[in-house]
Amino acid sequence: MSLVIENGSLVAGANSFVSVAEARAYAEARASTLPAENAAVESALIVATDYLESYRNKFKGSKVEPETQALQWPRSGVVIEGWEVPEDYIPKELKAAQIQLAIEVANGVDLMPTGEGREVIRKKVDVLETAYAHGAGGSPQPVFEKARALLTPLLSTSLGAIQVRRI
Repeated sequence: MSLVIENGSLVAGANSFVSVAEARAYAEARASTLPAENAAVESALIVATDYLESYRNKFKGSKVEPETQALQWPRSGVVIEGWEVPEDYIPKELKAAQIQLAIEVANGVDLMPTGEGREVIRKKVDVLETAYAHGAGGSPQPVFEKARALLTPLLSTSLGAIQVRRI
């Protein structure tokens, strides 16, 4: 599958906000690496887009064309640091977060793992025995601080704060 870039014009079938070239430039400027093969970078970018799509209920504003728009951006009704974002604009913060997440994917990180979130310290196959680390539990979801920091201006709530909207 190849990348279909959403540039703010509601591109049909879009699956990324950035190109491979943009991802490589971002990664190089930050001394990060991406795979040499463009197909591997494309896959990482698509996986990162899938992860960003999970923020659909957290983003400010609303989709420009909810019925036909492939991705959550572009959006209407978004204000970042007092600046009203045009409805045909893909914020640089979103693009940077996507690339940062793609770098994580390229380094073998599963952005949305499934499971119980407990660390197995011993597993016995015959007579089926599994031992977990003490105090292990919680969520299997990793936290991506760099990407989250980049996304913060695009989110309707920040650090657990509640935002009240006037009707």
